[in-house]
Amino acid sequence: MKRTLALILMATLSIGSAFSQTSQRWKSERHSVYAGLGINNFMGDLAGGRGDAAHFFGLKDFKFSDTRPAATLGWRYRILEPLSVRVDFSYAMMHADDSKSKNENRELRNLSFRSNTFELGAKIDYYFIKEKEVARYSTFTRGSLFRNISAYVFVGFGGLHFNPKAKYDGSWYALQPLHTEGQGTGYEYETLNEDGVLVKVSPKDEYKLWAFTIPIGLGVKYRLTKKFAISLEISNHYTTSDYLDDARSDYYFNYNDADYLAAVAAGKANAAPSDLTPILADRHLVKDDAGNKVEATEPMLMGQMKRGDSSYNDAYIVTLISLHYKFSNVGKSAKPKYN
Repeated sequence: MKRTLALILMATLSIGSAFSQTSQRWKSERHSVYAGLGINNFMGDLAGGRGDAAHFFGLKDFKFSDTRPAATLGWRYRILEPLSVRVDFSYAMMHADDSKSKNENRELRNLSFRSNTFELGAKIDYYFIKEKEVARYSTFTRGSLFRNISAYVFVGFGGLHFNPKAKYDGSWYALQPLHTEGQGTGYEYETLNEDGVLVKVSPKDEYKLWAFTIPIGLGVKYRLTKKFAISLEISNHYTTSDYLDDARSDYYFNYNDADYLAAVAAGKANAAPSDLTPILADRHLVKDDAGNKVEATEPMLMGQMKRGDSSYNDAYIVTLISLHYKFSNVGKSAKPKYN
């Protein structure tokens, strides 16, 4: 009887120890690296769907033809079993073209851009479906589908570099130095807003080619082996800039306006930095007598119509498939031998 009780006690302690060691195994595998490829969709003033510009996740403003590639490379560290931090460097091509929008006002505006963007950021992941750990000498290799799946939400903070360009006569031109919205002219003018109220417009200074980002997203991970896993995640990156597409101003700035040119001649305003400035600042179309959209022969009047929307900053949605590799700290004694 005593021998039986002793065996039962030893078995209970052994099983409890194994479970305890398995539950702590994540501490010996805190570090991992990952690389991913995917797609990026710009959500800003240009292009988009049939309706007016959408914000936040803006799915109704999604335009598949503006999808462009994205990639990331990063490192992850587990603070707690369900909580981890990671640092990554990402690339995304952004693109939008009003001519492909089904919104008539955007089609008539006829602006477009592309930009290579580079983002360095940090994220915090919370696994609401925790990752399952595998013992060193596991009696199984893959396990069930559900055992291998984990899921997480994340939020982060980063810095983004961008440089919007537009194509003209077969070549691409950087838009920021052209001051397409009257930046740096120092010329103030009055115009009626959409409510019919007379307002004074003061063009901004030249914008910076960087912005802060706040990515928020959701991910699902599937463990392939003890070391490798694959994940799918989607995130919306909110930014502190409304110039990712070079369009922010509520009004067009007419570089051919007679009063403005007189102010330049009198030394009271700065001239356009390039002959390309008035061309790329205003590319709007008009309808002819037959209802066809044709190039406008006259520039937009000073302060008339909307070139952009200053109410919301630009954002972009990134979808990535990533491969993860987990490092083990072989010096940890918490590794169970069997599971």
